[in-house]
Amino acid sequence: MKKFRFKSLTMRIWITFTSIILIIICSISFLYLFTFRIINEKAKIEDLKVAHDILLKTNNFNLPNRFDELRNLRGSNYYILNIDDNNVTKIIDINKGQGMPPIRSQSPPQMIDINSNSVKMWMASFIKTKDIYEKQFKATYDNITFIFIISSVKYGSTGNSYLITYMPELEENSLLYLVLIVGIVFIAISFFTSKIVANYIAKPLKELEDYTIRIANKDWKEPIDIKSEDEIGRLASSMNNMQKELKRAEEEEKMFLQSISHDLKTPVMVIMSHAEAIIDGVYIESVEKTAEIIKDEAISLDRKIKQILYLNTLDYVLENKNESSKVNLRDLFMHVVSRFEVINSKIEWDLDIDEIFIHGKDDKIQVAIENILENGLRYVEEKICVSLKEEGSFAVIEIYNDGPNIDNAHIDHIFDNFYKDKTGNFGLGLAISKKIINFYNGEVMAINRDKGVSFIIKFNKYI
Repeated sequence: MKKFRFKSLTMRIWITFTSIILIIICSISFLYLFTFRIINEKAKIEDLKVAHDILLKTNNFNLPNRFDELRNLRGSNYYILNIDDNNVTKIIDINKGQGMPPIRSQSPPQMIDINSNSVKMWMASFIKTKDIYEKQFKATYDNITFIFIISSVKYGSTGNSYLITYMPELEENSLLYLVLIVGIVFIAISFFTSKIVANYIAKPLKELEDYTIRIANKDWKEPIDIKSEDEIGRLASSMNNMQKELKRAEEEEKMFLQSISHDLKTPVMVIMSHAEAIIDGVYIESVEKTAEIIKDEAISLDRKIKQILYLNTLDYVLENKNESSKVNLRDLFMHVVSRFEVINSKIEWDLDIDEIFIHGKDDKIQVAIENILENGLRYVEEKICVSLKEEGSFAVIEIYNDGPNIDNAHIDHIFDNFYKDKTGNFGLGLAISKKIINFYNGEVMAINRDKGVSFIIKFNKYI
């Protein structure tokens, strides 16, 4: 069975308020039924006992009844019961005997007359012994519960006499009615309160909803205005940050498409033009030379495509197929440098490499270093210097080439995904290197020297 849900925030808040009020009402009603009534009954018995004691002490039974003017003794009365020597029972309404009628109770009318002789004779039936002193009883007669106290007294000249003070146990539901009325009033008030509260909460939420739709439609014009520092304000701040990140991602995506369309289109055009030249028999040099140009362009195109694919899958590979181990940086550098030395025999290599170990995956660390060395080989003039030293808890690598400096306006962006070098080509090698190094908690930066550029890499040492 599906849960019954309200789509309206106003109804949800109102139902919550109403539920709380109903719980309070039920709790008070329960308290009234099981606690207040018991306490109230005990108080009435104590007051009736006090009234009974006063009559016994004064021994003046002919005064009119004034006890029922008290709240707890409302409807109370008393009379004398005489049982003569012949065992004849006689009821003596003593406060009537002086010609003054008793003050009637203001309680609601009963089904029976609570002061009738039948009721009084019924109470008298509880007398079982000759001498009784303040014997308390609680019993029901014709669906009305009575509380009464019986004591032996001296009244008249013959037989035994008893003072019986009694009162019906009237239902005091005024408190219960008051609670119900107040509860109903609060339920009505809570509806309007919930509307105000819901509007107060829903208004900024509606603005956030509209803002979300704008973001979904890539509308980056204006951030949402943050009017508070509460949870909604923090949510708005987070959405503004999300907007900035999505805007930046979209700009990078556009830059990527522009760059890749140019840089992939160029080698394709070269390949197509030379292939057509071979077909038409019109080419600058020999067929072999034209085929060699096609091959070189195809290799360049293949390398760029592989870099794009590698970068796009790198996050997944690092997160899901990464098993860090102890990597010997000295052995790794010697292996990489030995491969690069044969590329250009005219370049001088100056190596100062200590044996240091780090946490990582050797094939990923090798890719990062190869990309930086390859970048250096592209611009080097005569010399490349590689040093690996221990500085405190870090392994510090410096790869220097004596090529031209990097423009200060661009030096902080050369590790971005789609940075273009001086030739106008985009490069992904340095972006791949930075992503790998950062994943293994390392740092990388480029620094211009008086002549040339140094790439500084820092890794935490293996412990």
